[in-house]
Amino acid sequence: MGDNPVITAVTDMASSPEEVWKVLTDFAGYAQWHPRLSFVDAPTEVLPGTKLRAHLANGSDIDGEYDFTVLHYEERQRLAWEGGIPGVLTGQHSFVLEPHDGGTRFTESEEFTGPAAEETIEAARSQIEDDYAIYGRALKEQLLSGG
Repeated sequence: MGDNPVITAVTDMASSPEEVWKVLTDFAGYAQWHPRLSFVDAPTEVLPGTKLRAHLANGSDIDGEYDFTVLHYEERQRLAWEGGIPGVLTGQHSFVLEPHDGGTRFTESEEFTGPAAEETIEAARSQIEDDYAIYGRALKEQLLSGG
């Protein structure tokens, strides 16, 4: 990972990796639980190379639609995608699910690259870390509610 900025949040959940994976990869369902991200024309099948389009709404100047490319899809274990502004700032976003204490340890992480990465991410690090923790809690709550 080198010197590129990385943001990571870990959330332990009572739900099984299979249950977490089902909600995590139901892209059409994000609008029901994710506080900031919803997918546009969500695919039903996802493989490496699949293109995803999402709408981000966090009340800032980065609100809008973004395209992601799935890099890694290992069922019930790991999902990773990449998106951003090529040559300026891109993020490689991953979700790792590990069995833990009868449930799941959910790790959301993103490595940022590009000439604007360090300045942009370090200036907003605290907020991004808080946001990723919120996303993990929202996923956990969705699972607890029977999502």
